[in-house]
Amino acid sequence: MTPRKTALKTLAVLSAAALTSGVCASAATASPLAFAELQAQAITDATQVADALGAASGGVYLENGKAVVNVVDDAAMQQVRAAGLTAKKVKHTFAALTGVKNQLDAVKNVPQTAWGIDTKTNQVVVKVYDAASQETAGKVAAAAARYGDSVRVEHRTGKLELYIKDGDAIQNSQGRCSLGFNVTRGGSPFLLTAGHCTNLGGTWAGGDVSGAQVVESDCPGADSGLLTRPNGTGPGHINTGQQITGAATPTVGEQMQKQGSTTGGGSGEVTSVDESVNFDVGVLNHEFGTTAHTDHGDSGGPAYDGSKGLGTLSGGDTVTSYFYPLTLELQAYGLQLA
Repeated sequence: MTPRKTALKTLAVLSAAALTSGVCASAATASPLAFAELQAQAITDATQVADALGAASGGVYLENGKAVVNVVDDAAMQQVRAAGLTAKKVKHTFAALTGVKNQLDAVKNVPQTAWGIDTKTNQVVVKVYDAASQETAGKVAAAAARYGDSVRVEHRTGKLELYIKDGDAIQNSQGRCSLGFNVTRGGSPFLLTAGHCTNLGGTWAGGDVSGAQVVESDCPGADSGLLTRPNGTGPGHINTGQQITGAATPTVGEQMQKQGSTTGGGSGEVTSVDESVNFDVGVLNHEFGTTAHTDHGDSGGPAYDGSKGLGTLSGGDTVTSYFYPLTLELQAYGLQLA
């Protein structure tokens, strides 16, 4: 493998990824890329139908690669079935869940908590970690209680952490991160990673790149960072050889893959979207949660599904890894994938 063939080798040499099992029967023998394409088509079809339902939609999710469209009335259920898709009758519209989530966002200064939308259970899931203070836990629980069964509160052990620490040894001796995606802006090459990494400043190096400088850094709020790529453009490949041709919005239930300089390749499932995660440094908005295993030094590494990039790693706990959406990063910085 040549140094310039991979997106991630800029900061680390990573192991190959493997897609989890658990595909639907029709895709049981499909290759990872073929299954990713099936998932992408299922998401596209379901989203189009859900959008046509308007206020009757409860959102969509994937179940073993098969799309499910949530509906709140019988007429919408018939409409979904007429389109050849699976419908599930639920209590709360997706718009209502989004409204609840947005109202919870008004609860400030509550580190070690998080909340986001789980369309599979038709709820906003609120997570309270045991590292949260008693005052914070009580404040969040009281806020969640106002919304009845549209909210589920989960108590988690451990602590939410951004996956970089002093001493993890990025080339500037402050920490190690992972490159998410090679990108361009105005014809010039750049490296996209996590904002909590680029907040460290300094000069970065790794793989075929040296002397990379921070040009954009946003964290908290977002979690995006952009570095120069003085040694030229790197092609849009994960280090497994998987080409990334576009960015996509993650969907609950979607099987995804990830790469990171500490844990290497791996896979998992998207469990929540549009999540507000209250790390100690502040809230990160619009994150999506996954079951993928990551650790310190993986920060900034990519989440992807086949040829579609999904996001860059922020951090998490021993159960959930959170990523910031690639679609928002490209939009915010005016970027294109390499």
